[in-house]
Amino acid sequence: MILYFPYGTDAPVYYRPIITITMIVINIVVFIMLPYEQIEPYMLETGNGLHPVQWLTSNFLHAGIFHLVFNMLFLWVFGPVVEGRIGSLKMLAVYLGIGVLQCAIEQILFLGVPFAHSLGASSIIFGLAAMSFIWAPESKVHGILIIIFFLVVRIKDTETPISLIVGFFAVLEAICSIVLFGNVMTPFLHGMGAIIGLITAITMLKRNYVDCEYEDIFSVYSGAKDRAEVEANKPATIKYRQNRQKRQNLLTEEIERAINNQTPLPAFIIAQRTEQEFTDWTLPQELHVKMIQQLLGNKHGTEAVLSMRQYLERHQEQSAFISLMLAQALLAQNRPGAAIKALDSISWEGLGPEQQSAIPKIRAKAETMHRQNLEQGIYELDGS
Repeated sequence: MILYFPYGTDAPVYYRPIITITMIVINIVVFIMLPYEQIEPYMLETGNGLHPVQWLTSNFLHAGIFHLVFNMLFLWVFGPVVEGRIGSLKMLAVYLGIGVLQCAIEQILFLGVPFAHSLGASSIIFGLAAMSFIWAPESKVHGILIIIFFLVVRIKDTETPISLIVGFFAVLEAICSIVLFGNVMTPFLHGMGAIIGLITAITMLKRNYVDCEYEDIFSVYSGAKDRAEVEANKPATIKYRQNRQKRQNLLTEEIERAINNQTPLPAFIIAQRTEQEFTDWTLPQELHVKMIQQLLGNKHGTEAVLSMRQYLERHQEQSAFISLMLAQALLAQNRPGAAIKALDSISWEGLGPEQQSAIPKIRAKAETMHRQNLEQGIYELDGS
C-alpha cells in the first residue's frame, strides 16, 4: 500500500493564504455541524431542474472523513500557490467562481439525466491544481510518502515538482475511476474543474493580472526563464541590483530591530520571507545566533529548530555550539532520532570542556528516548 500526504510547497508566496485557511475552516465546520443525513437538500441535484443555491452549497459538503481530509490537504498545497500570487479578494473570486461555474455546467448538462447527487470541493481543488501547474510547474510539493509492505513501513519526506504531482494524480484518477471501477462521471466532473482552472490561469497570465516572474509553464518551456536569468547578470541591471540590495538591507534592519526589541518571532517571520524573496540573501551570523537564542528563550521550539538548521546550512562559525543546542531542542520535542543525528555532526573542536562533557549525557538520554519510542511504535520522519 502506498499513501501520500502533501503538506506544502516552496512556491513564492507574496500574500498570506487567508482565503485558503478560511475555506478549510468552513469545510471542516460544515462537516462537523451538519450530519450526513441532513445534507441532501444542499447537494448538487441533477435531473430535477436548476437549483442555483446548490451551485454554491454543494462545494462545502463531503461524503466522509477521508473525502474531507484529502481534499483539505491538497487545498492547503495548491491554495497558497494561487492565493500567494493574486491576493485574497481575487482568490475568493477564483475559488467560488470555479465551484459555482462547474456546478452550474454540471446541472445544466444533466437536466435530462436520472435523479443523482454530487458534492465536494474536489472540482475546485482540481481547478487550483491546474492553475498551479500553469503558474509554477517547477515549484516543489513537500509531502510524506508512506509505503506499507506486509509488516514493513517506510516513511519518506519528499519534494516533487507540481507538474509531476498534477500529472501523476490525473493519470491515477483516470486509471482508478475509469479502468478499475468503470466510473466515468467522477473524472469528468473533476476534469471540468481543471479545465476552468486552466482557462482562468492562462487568461490571467496573458492579461497580466498575475506576475509569475518567468516561473510559469510558458516561460519555463520556451526558454524565457533562462533568458531572464541571463539578462539579470548583465551590467544593464546595475540599478535593479542596487534596488534589490537596498531592500535586503532594509529587511535586515527590520530583523535586527525586532531582535533588539526582544521579539524574535517577527524577526523569524521576516527572515523566512526575505529568504523566499531573495535566494542569495543570508541573515548575518551574529543576528542569526541572537535570534535562535531568543526563540529558545521564548519557547518557540519549532521556529528555533528550523532557524538552527538553516544556520548550519549557511554558517561555519559556532556550528558545533549550534548543533548541540539543536540536539537539546529536538529532545525537548521528543525527537531523539533527529537529536542523535545532530550530535553525530558535531566536531568537538571549538567546544569547551563543559560542552564536551555534556554530549555523552545528551546522547545517552536521546538513545533511551529513541528506544522507548520504538517500543511504543512511535517513529520519526527525520530520525532513524
